[in-house]
Amino acid sequence: MMMQVSGLGSESFDKYKANKDYFKDVEEFISDSKASIQQFANYLEAVNNKIKTSPLEKRYLTDDGKSLGAVNEMMTEVSSMIQTTRGIGTRYIQGYLDFLLLKKQAKYTFKRKEMASEILRMMMDTEAFSNEMVRATPMPISLKEAYYEYRYGIFAE
Repeated sequence: MMMQVSGLGSESFDKYKANKDYFKDVEEFISDSKASIQQFANYLEAVNNKIKTSPLEKRYLTDDGKSLGAVNEMMTEVSSMIQTTRGIGTRYIQGYLDFLLLKKQAKYTFKRKEMASEILRMMMDTEAFSNEMVRATPMPISLKEAYYEYRYGIFAE
């Protein structure tokens, strides 16, 4: 992400600080042990969970077992999805990520031949909104009083 924000080149605290708007509501960084990232984490009052590098370790993990592998895997899936769908609207990115998670869970739960029908079954089990449900939802104002005289939408006759 920082390559998209700041470009390539050496990392510095000033470069991170210039892009602080991209890091709203961040609570934790998972990073290597660079001093500039530690400074930036302190500046944002966030935790910098460092991955310790050791030639004896096969997997690089933080003390509580987190790694960059999961983030890198998700970014690879998102970038391949961007290529196949010809772009993703940022408005719907959470829905795309939720679908990726559902697809991954189905991949490890069902056999390949069953996957499409099982995902369809899961989607059919969810409840869609209807006009009756919207009208039955308690609101702080009366929609009927506000819109009934105009006779459109769910109040059309």
